[in-house]
Amino acid sequence: MLGKGKLAVVSVLVFVLSGCGEDSLPAAADGADLGACADGTCEVLVETGDVLDLPGLGRVEVAIEEDMLEVASRSDDGQGNSSELSAAGAAGKQLVLNSQEFTVVAVLGGQGVLRVGS
Repeated sequence: MLGKGKLAVVSVLVFVLSGCGEDSLPAAADGADLGACADGTCEVLVETGDVLDLPGLGRVEVAIEEDMLEVASRSDDGQGNSSELSAAGAAGKQLVLNSQEFTVVAVLGGQGVLRVGS
């Protein structure tokens, strides 16, 4: 049986250690509001399948796999010609699609925080 002093020390250690580690994403400035990106500048919480509508670039699709976040823009001219731009990176990586800047702030558990613009 632990004495009161030892129990207090064990309780404090459990409390301190439970806060260690990176087990949550930082808060995104615009939360999960993808519409905040309409002006080409935002910081949002994203997951696979999310679509950002950006000026000059159009629809940008997000995909997340393990610790990588990918952004992709696809276009079709209606005459059978299509093109795709994509870039992927882990946390801290800056990506560029057709002059539009993206920063992967963090990725964890199928979600990520993505900053659009500088």
